Amino acid sequence: MGEPLANYKRVVAAVRRITSPSPDGFGISQRNVVVSTVGLAPAIRKLADEDLSVTLAVSLHTPDDELRDTLVPVNNRWPVAEVLDAARHYADKSGRRVSIEYALIRDINDQPWRADMLGSKLHKALGSRVHVNVIPLNPTPGSKWDASPKPVEREFVRRVNEQGVPCTVRDTRGQEIAAACGQLAAEG
Repeated sequence: MGEPLANYKRVVAAVRRITSPSPDGFGISQRNVVVSTVGLAPAIRKLADEDLSVTLAVSLHTPDDELRDTLVPVNNRWPVAEVLDAARHYADKSGRRVSIEYALIRDINDQPWRADMLGSKLHKALGSRVHVNVIPLNPTPGSKWDASPKPVEREFVRRVNEQGVPCTVRDTRGQEIAAACGQLAAEG
């Protein structure tokens, strides 16, 4: 589907339209709208200046630049520290808590030290204005990656929480019809 903040003008226009009262819009509360990004730091800062109250969701997936350069190639342009600084700017300007999305991948980004680092960096950057959504990796045909075992997932969440950062596991839905997060790809 692409990166929403790479299509900035249209995304902001769409947010304004769906949150406008009827008959011009749908009257959806801005607080019920989520704008997701992989971390286009300049666009996050620009969004902060739009005077919107939408939730910002940053797909971080790892707290360290070394792995994030591989998992999220845009990290080569905007490293973790810059993304978190932009997220803090958004939280400061909007007054909203930032959601951090973290797809937990077996033996890739699920190590205890990464949980500790994630919690520490987020607490330092955003204080109480952050929440981590751990997303169990959904099975995808042909993928070399797999979900972390439940005990590893629970320990990861515990360690992030221990750093003073709220962290929960997102309920995954749609697996039975290959429509869950990350599964919307052509089969066969």
